[in-house]
Amino acid sequence: NMLNLEQRQLCGVRRARMRFRIREVLDRNNTNAKRIAEALGISHQAVLKVLQGNSHSIRVLDALRAAGVPERYLFDPRSEHAMDLLPTQEEGTGT
Repeated sequence: NMLNLEQRQLCGVRRARMRFRIREVLDRNNTNAKRIAEALGISHQAVLKVLQGNSHSIRVLDALRAAGVPERYLFDPRSEHAMDLLPTQEEGTGT
C-alpha cells in the first residue's frame, strides 16, 4: 500500500501529534528513543525525526512497534490501515 506524498505528510503530522503518547509507551516499557537508536546503530536524532513526523524510517517504525507502541500511534505509511487513521474530510487537513 503506497501512499502519495500528501498522504505520507499527513501520516507524519499525525505521528508528531502522538509523539508524547509514544514516549509514554516507551517509558512504561523501560525504553526510550536513545536506547532504540543505540540498538539500531543510528543517531538519536534519526529516531527523533521519526517521532516528530519528519521521517518514515522503516527500521525505526518497526523498532517502535517491537517496543510496544500501538499501531494507532505510528501512522506508518506502509500500514494497510494508514488511510483509515488519517483525518476525514470533515476533520480537515489544515491545508
